Amino acid sequence: MAHGTSRGPVVSVLMAVHDAEGSVRRAVESVQSQSLRELELIVIDAGSQDSTVRILEAIAERDLRVEVVRADACSRQEALDVALERAGGRYLTVMDADTIARPGMLADLVGLAEERSLELAVGGIELCLIGVGGRATELELASDAAVFSTQHDLRTSAWYFFSSGQLLPVVGKLFRLDRVRDLGLRFSSGGPLAHRFVIEYLAEAERAGILGGICCRAERLATPVDRRLGQTEGYRLLEREHAALLGLYRHWGLEGDVASMEMLQSRYMERLVACVEGVCASGLPAVEQRRAVEAMIGTDQARLAASVARPASSAARSMLAPVRGGNVRLVCAQARLLALLGRGRAAWAMPDAYV
Repeated sequence: MAHGTSRGPVVSVLMAVHDAEGSVRRAVESVQSQSLRELELIVIDAGSQDSTVRILEAIAERDLRVEVVRADACSRQEALDVALERAGGRYLTVMDADTIARPGMLADLVGLAEERSLELAVGGIELCLIGVGGRATELELASDAAVFSTQHDLRTSAWYFFSSGQLLPVVGKLFRLDRVRDLGLRFSSGGPLAHRFVIEYLAEAERAGILGGICCRAERLATPVDRRLGQTEGYRLLEREHAALLGLYRHWGLEGDVASMEMLQSRYMERLVACVEGVCASGLPAVEQRRAVEAMIGTDQARLAASVARPASSAARSMLAPVRGGNVRLVCAQARLLALLGRGRAAWAMPDAYV
């Protein structure tokens, strides 16, 4: 027998899927099993060619809270925009087809938001990165519980949660739907990770809270999204996202805040090294590698980052002096050595590049 709720949903759960037959059932069932029952799950299928739609439609027949919409082939962000247009809850959250929500995730996030009148509630993410041969690396993007009851407290503390990787991913968060619509936000306004959506929401947020512990688990390929996009587009994503974060801090009036600027430049340096390593491990002729790397490290932004950053990974730290000095040959040689030593180091320094 189909079941649902006679009341309107408290939370709209948005999900974009594409050829996800191996994981989508578990993801959807984790939403259905939430202790908070007043929810709707809006799933947009972005042109799947496998059995994803059949699985979803069978689930929707038995649960009136699940809506499945078939869309033409499109990006995750475009599909999430379609879901956003159909959302009717007081809050919204985003789930992916490879993400499993803990049973109390929505109840805990809503409870925190309601109790403290928050515009944003943030949960922890357990990230499992699957590498070559199925080898798994486990990370936690989480921190202790905290509530920022003033805009100033939120803005001056945000650097810490950005650096931990917890603040930027769109998953594991509860947004107020009326604020999203008042701000005219769209998921497709930024890059493939939808980080721009979070940045734009944070720009005017006044009250936010961190839910201590883990609220969901995501399983991803152990290659950052910017690496999977290819050399040129991955570097463009880095530049766009860094510019958006700098714009956020300018808007906040915190360009002179030492901790915030150090975080931003360290984050940039980690991602820049990953981009350079990708070029030098790409198989391009050496002269083309040097040309691409020279363009990446020859900017004012790269020199600034190399001068003030304090990156967490030894890989990025080893590149500070060569980048600062504009030594293209040394940067390329160091990047090839890093590639030979194996991947995965950057995951600890920039985990939100995967979510």
